[in-house]
Amino acid sequence: MNQSEDGDLTVVGHVWALPGSSRAVVPRAVVLVHGVGSSSRAYAKLADRLVAHGEVHAVDLPGFGASPHLRRDVTIPEHAAAVARYIREHITGAGLPAPVVVGHSMGSQVVGQLLADHPEAASVGVLVGPTAEPGTRTIPRQAVRLAVDAVGEPPRTLGVLIVDALVRCSVPYYLGQLHHVVDHRLEDVLPRSTVPVVVVRGERDPVAPEHWAETLAASAPSGQHRTVRGRHHAMDADPEGVAEIVLEAWRVAGRGIG
Repeated sequence: MNQSEDGDLTVVGHVWALPGSSRAVVPRAVVLVHGVGSSSRAYAKLADRLVAHGEVHAVDLPGFGASPHLRRDVTIPEHAAAVARYIREHITGAGLPAPVVVGHSMGSQVVGQLLADHPEAASVGVLVGPTAEPGTRTIPRQAVRLAVDAVGEPPRTLGVLIVDALVRCSVPYYLGQLHHVVDHRLEDVLPRSTVPVVVVRGERDPVAPEHWAETLAASAPSGQHRTVRGRHHAMDADPEGVAEIVLEAWRVAGRGIG
């Protein structure tokens, strides 16, 4: 487990690597960024399918998962800066090239902001189930969509999310973070990305409708839109499909994956 700290902001990275593997032969890393109220645990299935191809870092953002609780709110740009610092300390600073960075839900907003503010930190951005398109940017509207999604999600997915949101993350902090979800304008930051962007949604995702995914892909200078099986937590319902997209992103980055 890795940590990156700056003042009261800590990012905890849970690393998947094949036993006995050496960074001398690891071609690339991927960083997985969770959504609001969630944690690195949301990526267990996806990480298991990527580890044979490189080093996988599933991070806990400040205030979530294994990261220390916070007494103040943290903005999307602050989360993005914290992830960029983690990448500098544990990936690019350790001799690996800039990673593919994957974000889910609010994590898509964090990754989009990272691509705009810290272009050296990523070679490709993959945004899974991006939240809060225009016309739905209120907490009640997002809550309704999440409730509709919950009806069709597997019990394990919901169980992990509930424990992470209510136990591992304090409720006041979680509610404060929801305001950033609805206030953030992902379509305004993606045009500043200088690397390829892939927007991914589950075919039955009520939180990230198809027209929103298409709009975001079109807003990036080099963007594309892909659909996989499942609902909002597509990386849990279709880890093989999402892994295939991430591996293709690795290839597009130009250095291969072995």
